[in-house]
Amino acid sequence: MIRAAFLLALVVMLVAAARSFLPEETSLVGSGATLAFGFVLLAALQSGTLFSGLRLPRLTGYLVCGFIAGPSITNLVTERMLGDLRLVNGVAIGLIALSAGGELSFRRIRGRLGAILATGGGALLTAVVVITLAVLAASPLLGFLGAMPWSQRAVVALTMGVVFSALSPTVTLALISESGAAGPISEMSLGIVVVGDLVIVLAFAAVHALASSTFGQADAGGLSALLWHLFGSIGAGVLFAVVVLVYLKLVNLRVPLFVFGMCFLCAEAGTRLDLDPLLVCLTAGLFLENVTDVQGDKLVHEIQPAAMPTFAVFFAVAGAGLHWAVFQLVAPIAVGLALVRAAALYGGGRLGMALGRVPPAERRWLHFAFYSQSGVAIGLAILLRERFAGWGEPASACILGGVMINEMVGPLLFKTALAQSGEAGRRTGPSAAQAVAH
Repeated sequence: MIRAAFLLALVVMLVAAARSFLPEETSLVGSGATLAFGFVLLAALQSGTLFSGLRLPRLTGYLVCGFIAGPSITNLVTERMLGDLRLVNGVAIGLIALSAGGELSFRRIRGRLGAILATGGGALLTAVVVITLAVLAASPLLGFLGAMPWSQRAVVALTMGVVFSALSPTVTLALISESGAAGPISEMSLGIVVVGDLVIVLAFAAVHALASSTFGQADAGGLSALLWHLFGSIGAGVLFAVVVLVYLKLVNLRVPLFVFGMCFLCAEAGTRLDLDPLLVCLTAGLFLENVTDVQGDKLVHEIQPAAMPTFAVFFAVAGAGLHWAVFQLVAPIAVGLALVRAAALYGGGRLGMALGRVPPAERRWLHFAFYSQSGVAIGLAILLRERFAGWGEPASACILGGVMINEMVGPLLFKTALAQSGEAGRRTGPSAAQAVAH
């Protein structure tokens, strides 16, 4: 732990010195992106080691490191550098999503599929309804809603309710991998958050069309673009899986490098074809595990050595993208929304667990997987800001403020639940963290 603190301080001093020689507008074609990537990777890994020594999630260390190094605090990693790292971010999301899909075997959870759907459905439906009602009740405090007629306020509140109910497959998988957890809670958690976020994306497509109609905006292909974004990504994921399957059958050499290259291709193509690397790679992992004779968990094990640095860069960049100035403006609303969301997910999840006949011992811990948020919620909030003039920006700011809270608190709660339930450390084979450490 002392060694990690020393190395972190050394990296920060070296980067601060080097940063002074780089202009603010440094871009990907120069050395700024290399400096940013190297600093984020090294500093995040050492921060993760420090937080692990304090019995806190490594993931929280990555987020805190990125937040402090980002534009909001020290500006060691500038806004332009964050833009340069978006491609790396896409690759990281791809690897994490591929691992999530490969770990989720429908054969293993077939007997618990009803419990997963009941729990996830109860939690998400309750969250959407309660958050929508909370936004409506708080509309006198939200200036951008006050002047709207009731029908428009209801649509905006429903849209915010859908977006803010999003879960986080990336955080869930990262913490399960980091803690080496295995068991019914881990499997159900992963199933609930993966299926839940697919449902949220579909629901967003519906409320987006409703909002466009209510506010008299030309859709400009918005609904069709969202449907392409969803189903086109799923189709591309099946193609991805077929390519990987053929490679494994015919070549089967340097598989981690090939998979990394495919994730890079998905991230690069996604920016041009409006495809989502998360959905593409998640579909590929699910297809390989559940449709082909390739064992997805073995494929995941082969790419585990790349998992820890992938998680470190992804979550550090996510932390750097949190804007403290924006959060301060909406802090009371954001805190209130985060508390309402947590209460709704807890209550709806407990009801769903009862309907799904989840064993009482698992009910105590399973709901802790619901509170984290990350990429999907952030991406949908940004879409609101871009597509709805007037109310989109303030609504997005309120949502992102709440996501900032959940992004910091949720991982700590879930890791504690995995440890207290006895599932942490039960995975056979080395965890991602162990693979890197050795």
